[in-house]
Amino acid sequence: MLSVKAYTLANGLRVVWYPDPTHSVYLTLSTRGGPRFEQFEEFGISHFFEHLCVRNPDLLRKMELLGDGLANAETDLEDISYYFSFPNRNLLKGVELLGQVWISSVSAMEFEKERAVVEIEYVELATDPRSVLDDLFMGEAWRGHPLGSSDTILWQQNLPNQTLEQFRSFRSRIQCGKNTVLSVLGDDVPMPRLLEILERTMGQLPEGSTFKIDHQPLPNRNGFTVVKQDCPFELVHCLLGFPLPRLKAAERLALDAFSTWFGDPDLFSAVLFDRVRNDLGLVYGISSKTEYFYDSAALAVRWSCAREDVELILNVVMDEIQKIARDGMSRDEFQRAKEILFLRREIALEQPATISEFLAEEYLRFGRVDNPADWVRQARRTRRPDLVHLVRNYLTPQRAVLALYGPVENITPRILI
Repeated sequence: MLSVKAYTLANGLRVVWYPDPTHSVYLTLSTRGGPRFEQFEEFGISHFFEHLCVRNPDLLRKMELLGDGLANAETDLEDISYYFSFPNRNLLKGVELLGQVWISSVSAMEFEKERAVVEIEYVELATDPRSVLDDLFMGEAWRGHPLGSSDTILWQQNLPNQTLEQFRSFRSRIQCGKNTVLSVLGDDVPMPRLLEILERTMGQLPEGSTFKIDHQPLPNRNGFTVVKQDCPFELVHCLLGFPLPRLKAAERLALDAFSTWFGDPDLFSAVLFDRVRNDLGLVYGISSKTEYFYDSAALAVRWSCAREDVELILNVVMDEIQKIARDGMSRDEFQRAKEILFLRREIALEQPATISEFLAEEYLRFGRVDNPADWVRQARRTRRPDLVHLVRNYLTPQRAVLALYGPVENITPRILI
């Protein structure tokens, strides 16, 4: 059986390798960062950092002659990640360039050019339904919590105030050995030589320290809440979200099984797709997704619909949830939910970029990582009582937040069940 192997550079940077047979080698470079770790005057600096730390056209051009090079980068609420891939034959040259990109300096001219680019991105995100709904939901459900500052408008407002000195100060705290993980997925990787290259490049970063997590409880919820932003779209974009406390491993499994069964966007047999699209014909698509943070979690259901159908769909979704809260889940339906989760995870094993990201995220978050094959097998351990308990205690109308974006000025949907 394949096994995960971990290494540590002299400066504390952690490298995790999974020797999965693939045509290319996939790498994910992750650091703790994001809105959770920003001070008020720094709002948006993590996203700016994400852009600036790979702003070296000459090195990126060389990387793309070796493979995909830098495939993408993203700033999440609690981490910043970069995704690379190279054919095995070019891996060492690619990693050499990766290390150079990561530690290369940023000039005042480059800083100002990228500020203009980020401003354009913020203008686009300001009207992007997914981004707007995420900001509305997080701002309401995590009000007063560090995660509640994940707001594109706040980032955009603060962008003109950010300075090169501020960036360099933030970079010195975040870009250090102990705050960084590199995952490597691929077989026949010459690890001794790869580690030598990393020591020569990323190993020159200071040791620093891991960003500490200040665990905070979720704000108290006093009942169903609607937050909305009016916009002259034809459809209303909707997010029904449930902020959840930090969950135990068994509860996370139960939530994943429920969400997959309830609204996996790739399943035509998902409960919400079958009920809201197939039976009622009210949406083109409807889906649910889980997200986990260091001290909390969330389940979010998304759909777009006609203005007059918002309240009806809201109540259909809540009715399906309340059926389980009231009656439980039948043994046959639970076995189906568990099997679907197992199969979805099994399929994910065939997506090397996804597994590379999983390895980096888990090692950064917990300081350890399970064998990806074990991650699949864990789905079999999901227990029906855990799923029902989770639905009854956490997916309640009192916890629910409905975020709306579109022609919503004069509508206030209600939960009627």
